[in-house]
Amino acid sequence: MKKYMIVLVLALLVMGLSVAVGPAAASSVSPIFEPGNPSCTDLGYDFGFKPQPEPPPTDTYTFPDGVNAVDIDSDGTYFDWSSTLGIDAVIVKGGSNANVYKYDPPAESFGDVDLSSPINPNNNKPYAISHIEFCYDYEVDVSKDAHTSFTRTYEWGITKDPDGAYSMFAGDSTKHGYTVSVDQTGFTDSDWAVAGTITIENNTPFDASIENVSDVVSGFGGVPVTCDVEFPYTLLAGHTLSCAYATPLPDGSSRTNTAAVATSGIVGGGEAAADVVFGAPTTEVNGQISVTDTNGQSWGPVSDDTTWTYDKTFTCSSDPADYVDGHYMFTRDNTATIDETGQSDDASVTVHCYAPVVSKDAHTSFTRTWTWTIDKWADQDALTLSPGQQFLVNYQVTVDATHVDSDWAVAGTITVQNPNPDAEMTVSLKDMVDGTMATLDCGGSLTVPAGGSATCDYSADLPDGSDRTNTATATLNGIDFTGTAAVSFSGATISEVDECIDVTDDKYGTLGTVCAGQAPKTFTYSLSVGPYDVCGMHQFTNTASFVTNDTGASGSDSWTVTVNVPCAGGCTLTQGYWKTHSEYGPAPYDDTWDMLPDGADTAFFDTGYSYYEILWMAPKGGNAYLILAHQYIAAELNVLNEASIPSDVLDAWEQAGELLVKYESDLSIPKKGPDRKTAINLYELLDDYNNGLIGPGHCSE
Repeated sequence: MKKYMIVLVLALLVMGLSVAVGPAAASSVSPIFEPGNPSCTDLGYDFGFKPQPEPPPTDTYTFPDGVNAVDIDSDGTYFDWSSTLGIDAVIVKGGSNANVYKYDPPAESFGDVDLSSPINPNNNKPYAISHIEFCYDYEVDVSKDAHTSFTRTYEWGITKDPDGAYSMFAGDSTKHGYTVSVDQTGFTDSDWAVAGTITIENNTPFDASIENVSDVVSGFGGVPVTCDVEFPYTLLAGHTLSCAYATPLPDGSSRTNTAAVATSGIVGGGEAAADVVFGAPTTEVNGQISVTDTNGQSWGPVSDDTTWTYDKTFTCSSDPADYVDGHYMFTRDNTATIDETGQSDDASVTVHCYAPVVSKDAHTSFTRTWTWTIDKWADQDALTLSPGQQFLVNYQVTVDATHVDSDWAVAGTITVQNPNPDAEMTVSLKDMVDGTMATLDCGGSLTVPAGGSATCDYSADLPDGSDRTNTATATLNGIDFTGTAAVSFSGATISEVDECIDVTDDKYGTLGTVCAGQAPKTFTYSLSVGPYDVCGMHQFTNTASFVTNDTGASGSDSWTVTVNVPCAGGCTLTQGYWKTHSEYGPAPYDDTWDMLPDGADTAFFDTGYSYYEILWMAPKGGNAYLILAHQYIAAELNVLNEASIPSDVLDAWEQAGELLVKYESDLSIPKKGPDRKTAINLYELLDDYNNGLIGPGHCSE
């Protein structure tokens, strides 16, 4: 408020005079003594109003503005007053001086009581009132409000319990109980602010020129003000200007917010104050919350500590493919979350699921029955022998076997393992071999101890030896768990019948034992046929046979050699026969050699060699002597063996002897000369004889 105050030094005091002043007994302010007859303008006030007549009696008096009025209640010495216009001071004149009641500072007044003039020192009572003057100026009326705001953010905690762990069998279920709790743990205040409206009313009869409007919050400072006008601004008489202000504050302390309006001109400014006090929060954050659970539950809103409970069912898988070595584990992390804050807590449930582990083996078996054949063969079926001659016949006996399989079967052990370390399991059991139900020695039910295993033996007869799959099925809670084994007869246990035979020959004796793994098996051996002393036809028959080792089944085969021993003229043998059938062998001895003086050792002419030695000498380089000597000896032995000899052959034999004597010392006939040719011709004739081409015919060798 614009004030103009002139402080006067009392003249009387300057002159050393003293005047007794008695203050009004009940006025709101103490009077100031003013000497003489001061006026409002003398004291610096803009306006003064003296109600008429003087002194004014009790009445209502209108100010010159025609708008405002003052009520006076006076007894001539003291008076009370009230006004519609704010009064800065009241001058009460009585006697030669006046009392001045100043209301500014601290503020204008709209009424007071018991005002009087200065004290008359003669009676120590106030002088009678001579006149009253009200001092005033015009000011805009300023008012304001203050609206505080702040945000209260509530703090919460959430817990979810409990964790859990379960062990079950495939297909089993269990319920787990969850508890979700939320707790309001406190709050945090923030975003303190104050805002409001500054109202400026021009209730004067004059236009007011407003220079600016300011606003200050104690302990904080200036606050921006928005009036939506440009300053200086003329506020017309009787008009109102509203301005807005707003500011954030650092905390929620109580403060005073003061608005000041500065003016220029006749209409003064003004101030207004409002308390900045924070009560209840204007904005609440998370005052109520809701909770969402990943198991599908949701709750809220709630504004206080709350607990919820619910159950969740967990089931072990019924799919055998989920189990590895009979174990399947899953963990379900379940989270409850406060929707508004994002805070969460979780609980973890781990479920161990167990299933039977089925394994098995398969041991196959069948019976193999062998059937044998025997076949006998010889390299001769007809011979011509001279009396006393033996002939070595070579024989072959071949045995072979075929088999027929029967009584196919499979057997083995089914093992069921229980990986659950805490509980035994009981399963129903069956075993199938491609549609054939096996017989179980456990009766189809098996109880398996915790963490252990149990076995059940099985067996099944099969129609043939085809490869198959053997499947064992353990059923737990209606769920089938299988184990398989290949049924193959490639490594089966074979019960063999008649798998071996003993083979004999009625002439040779035991040939040996043959088993199926050796078949076909051929025995080779030789038997001498002869000698026969009686001429004519003879038969040499021998039989090979076998007997099986299990059932004693037998079989045989025979071979017959027909032998002709000529009764007239005998038969001839080659020089090759004679040289191997002497007493030196290697073939069986032919006793015709005994007809020579010294057998095979008989001297061959005067060669210095025996018959035997000459026969074994090789005619190297076409030695005609030895070629002829070999045929000569053979012819001689054939004749000694009673073979007839044609006369021309006999002549040739005699000529050969002469020729052999001629060259006996050399054991060689010259290649050049007629004797060699003769020797060759004689050799050829004797060779034909010895080979049976001429003469009685050839004996078998």
